[in-house]
Amino acid sequence: MLLYWLISAIVCITILISIAAIFVTTHAYTLNIAYQSAKKEMSEQTKLLISDVSHSIKAALAEKNKQQVYSLLVGLLNDPNVSLVKLYDQHDQPFAIFDLNGAFPPAHNIRDISRFDTLLNALSARYLNIYEPIVYQGQRIGTVRITLSDHSILDLKDSIVQNGELFLNILIILIVVVVLFYITIERKVLRPLVALDRAMQDFADGHHMRGPKERGSKDEVGRLIASFNTMTNCRQMRETQLQKRLDALEQQKTFSDAVIDAVQYALIVTDNEGRIVHCNVATHTIFKISAHNLTKYNISDLIKIKTAIKLNQILAHGLEYDDVPIQSEKKEQQLSLTSRRLTDHGYLLFAIQDITEIEEAINRERVAGRVFENSQDGLVVLNGQGIITMVNPAVTRFVGLDAEQLIGQPFLKSIRWRKLHTMMPSIIESIHNYGTWQGEVIEKDHNGRLIPMFAKVNRIVKGEDPHVYDMVIILTDLSSVKEMERLEHLAHHDELTGLANRSKFHIELDKLLQQSSYLRDEFAVLYLDLDGFKGINDTHGHDAGDEVLRQVAERMTSVTRHNDLIARLSGDEFAMIVNPTDQKVVTRVTKKLIAKVCEPIEYKNEQLKVGVSIGVKLVGVKERDALQILKSADTAMYQAKKAGKGQAIFMRQES
Repeated sequence: MLLYWLISAIVCITILISIAAIFVTTHAYTLNIAYQSAKKEMSEQTKLLISDVSHSIKAALAEKNKQQVYSLLVGLLNDPNVSLVKLYDQHDQPFAIFDLNGAFPPAHNIRDISRFDTLLNALSARYLNIYEPIVYQGQRIGTVRITLSDHSILDLKDSIVQNGELFLNILIILIVVVVLFYITIERKVLRPLVALDRAMQDFADGHHMRGPKERGSKDEVGRLIASFNTMTNCRQMRETQLQKRLDALEQQKTFSDAVIDAVQYALIVTDNEGRIVHCNVATHTIFKISAHNLTKYNISDLIKIKTAIKLNQILAHGLEYDDVPIQSEKKEQQLSLTSRRLTDHGYLLFAIQDITEIEEAINRERVAGRVFENSQDGLVVLNGQGIITMVNPAVTRFVGLDAEQLIGQPFLKSIRWRKLHTMMPSIIESIHNYGTWQGEVIEKDHNGRLIPMFAKVNRIVKGEDPHVYDMVIILTDLSSVKEMERLEHLAHHDELTGLANRSKFHIELDKLLQQSSYLRDEFAVLYLDLDGFKGINDTHGHDAGDEVLRQVAERMTSVTRHNDLIARLSGDEFAMIVNPTDQKVVTRVTKKLIAKVCEPIEYKNEQLKVGVSIGVKLVGVKERDALQILKSADTAMYQAKKAGKGQAIFMRQES
């Protein structure tokens, strides 16, 4: 912008200086021409006059006759423009002065001639001096100075000034016209062109494209600006559309990158030699390699294909495979590879999935399926509507039906087990409230054999809603368990009374004594022997004796606590462990036992009566000898019999 105004100012100044120079040069030239013309004309007249009177002037000069000189030169004074005539002798000394008007202009020496013979003297002096030598026979005999009056000079000056004023007015008008023309050109042409140049420069530099403001005129510049604005608007529209497309593509790329990075598979793009070109975030996670180092790897550095397919064949020929098992450099990882050819770019896309957890889950499901199929317990899975969805072979063996005959059928209709049917409402209620139910049932198998079973029903919630669930029924055959329990019971219990036998008593006593003194408390061992039992057995028979023993066992059990143990050792001898206890507690227990045993026993409309003598041994926490403890209690029992029967004798505790 500054350059534009500087150039404009220089142009204006140059134009004005040129016009002024033309004006001054023209006037100077005109004045000089007029001056030289007047001088020449007067010089010619003077020469002509002097040549006519040069002989007479010589004589007059010789005689110094001024009157004669005046008469000779009076012809010069007759010229109205001549104001003074002065005559110098041959030595340049003034001889005579003739003034028609009596005015005497300033005197000049002959040596000053050259200084007045200039354009400046002609313009500034009121008189014009002309010096003309008087020559006679080739010799200068004197000099005549003729001074023209200021009338002719002023007339000449007035003429020149008038011409100059006219020319100056013309010059001013010309300057005004030039200025107006310049302003018009500057506004109409230069300024729009500068704006257009700036806009084109911005356009070339790729800056914000805004064309110059359009002018109302329809001239060439206006049409040029309008065309440029149209071009910039079109370009702006194209760039706007292009930017929108680029933004849309950028959004699509961002979305695509986000989708690719969200994929849990490793997506790897390679060239035909296996060099990694691009990969997603999952690749870094699966192979435990940082992002900036991964592109330095070859895909063969990351994976090893287990099958006969060679990786270099896939790379060289662009082969496409699905779910090829591969092995990473980390042996614990199990991976699956899928390859696709990217035809447009000559690249290969590998999708690698870490199937370690999937394989482990499949293995767990496989193991669970094998457990389900090979379980000796019967397993039945019901949906929310009570329809059988799964059964294992143990159930089919129970009911004598194939799995195909059971699956898809209602449980209550396909398996006709009476006990479970009657208990089903309470089972469903328990499942709904607590999520589980268990109990023992006895049902018939397909051969009609009664089978004791332990049934357990669990709720399996499949989703977030706890009210939508399946049920699994686990049926355990207790036939062998019940038989083992029966045999174990016979081995450790008295068949007649149901009390523990001698073997069970010694086992429990040894277990109690083996406990650390820090873990067990003081307990008591009671040795009981019935009084009068031998008489009942001899008088009423062994059946009466057996009935007495059964009722005495029931009475003893009724007065003992849950942790206490009563055993029949032999005949009418019994032993009892009271744990934990002290002397006060065991005294109360012995009194209850004596009172309860002494109550009459009804047998075949007869009342039988027996008593009991009790020997008590309080066992300290440091005592360990079971035989000695039992012997002490037996000794105390015999002391009670000797003391009169029907009482309890305590054996003191050893320290």
